[in-house]
Amino acid sequence: MTPRYVLGIDNGGTVTKAALYDSDGKVYAIAQSHLETQFPRPLFTERDIDQFWGANVTAIKRVLEESKIDPAQIAALAVTGHGNGIYLARRDGSAPRPGVVSTDARAQSFVDRWLADPEYDERVRSKTGSTVWAGQPPALLAWFDEHEPDMFDETDYVLSAKDYIRFRLTGEAKMEVTDSCGVGMANVVTKEPDADLLDFYGISRWGSKIPPFVGSTEIAGHITPEAAELTGLKAGTPVAGGVMDVVAGALAAGLVEENELTVITGTWSINEVLSKNANVDSSGDVWLTVPYPVEDTYLFLDASPNGVSNLDWYINSIIRRSLRAFGHDDVSDAEVFRICEQMIHDFTPDIEDPFFLPYINGTDVFPDGRAGFVGLTNYHDIRHQVRAVYEGVIFSHLYHIEKLRAHGTLTGNVRFTGGAANSTIWLQMFADAIGVPLDIVDAAESGTLGTAICSAVAAGLHPDVSTAVRNMTSPPRATITPNPDYAELFRQRFARFMDHIELLRS
Repeated sequence: MTPRYVLGIDNGGTVTKAALYDSDGKVYAIAQSHLETQFPRPLFTERDIDQFWGANVTAIKRVLEESKIDPAQIAALAVTGHGNGIYLARRDGSAPRPGVVSTDARAQSFVDRWLADPEYDERVRSKTGSTVWAGQPPALLAWFDEHEPDMFDETDYVLSAKDYIRFRLTGEAKMEVTDSCGVGMANVVTKEPDADLLDFYGISRWGSKIPPFVGSTEIAGHITPEAAELTGLKAGTPVAGGVMDVVAGALAAGLVEENELTVITGTWSINEVLSKNANVDSSGDVWLTVPYPVEDTYLFLDASPNGVSNLDWYINSIIRRSLRAFGHDDVSDAEVFRICEQMIHDFTPDIEDPFFLPYINGTDVFPDGRAGFVGLTNYHDIRHQVRAVYEGVIFSHLYHIEKLRAHGTLTGNVRFTGGAANSTIWLQMFADAIGVPLDIVDAAESGTLGTAICSAVAAGLHPDVSTAVRNMTSPPRATITPNPDYAELFRQRFARFMDHIELLRS
């Protein structure tokens, strides 16, 4: 029989997941394996390489066992993983040191120096269209040169998370283009290595350790007999290049049209738009620009770790503590959210209500950025605080969306997914604030689905990514229309929020 299934593997911050799909996007099995994160020193975030590989082996074996599908029926597979961070590897697949996760901040001093360099815009941003930061490979390689210089001679390949796993599966070291461009190691327009970039970073010698580039939907290798024996996959199964995690999320949300905005709500506030023009000269301070696996298309992304985690913090630190103080220890999550939303419904919002700075995880929006309420008076109570936190997460997204407007007119409805999509009142608030209808997309396990889309194209199950996305993703389950009565209120409140941010910057 002709193989008809594809496998997507997603390596997140704490969990590795594997999911099996057919060419229509129907999922047949999902399995996962947990990972431990190591914090050996302040600002360090690392991962044991053998455990990392073992988690992928376990997830693949489990999904094959659960699906009961003949591995010979898998036409191709692909891997995604957290963008940035770094995984050094030897030719035999072993590693000279633990992998570094993207939240690592040890190399911040190098980033501070580069951003202050008057040549930074011309030599880096004009080529990458992205903002350099501490968890990226250039900064980490510079840190290795200063603090662990022996790593250079111990290393054969510099890889991303997903590229390392693909290397272990196929025995072929390749760096896929969304990762190579997204981590600041390549020119986003030419999609090729740039010696001047490495020279600016002071890491030119590492250029010899960067493996050949491969496209997202190209065959990057085949399952080796050794990997087949460990995982249960069939030796020789094609493995596609795959995509970095933020690109996988956009694909799973159905993003293929130029100038269409996608909002993904979660721990991170993620906002994405596509353009046919790389536009690096006018990219301003947009966080990330990467080639998209739709021909001649680029993904612009602006994001921060200032999303739904703010509400999680408020509920756990304030709401649940208050409930426990009065003997209510067994209140379900659903009931807690119902209580919060009832409080929001319980009063009419006003321009002078307090607002919340949604930076519980820190921020670089203003110096030494932290979270906090602004504008509380003796008139306000917990109801105003709850609404302010919900609204603060929205303002975090609006801050990023305003940057994306520099890349063209945002047209059509907003594709909306993530944690906030489970709250009716939050969805309405988002629609009112953004000012256009929201198409609510259920993109469960977006990492595995997004990268499975790439493997479906690589296997020839679909002719291109746009066709694969149309066939493998779900249509919107609902559309939320803005309430014009609240649009002006949100406009004024966001302007007040930004005025305060400008004061803090100065």
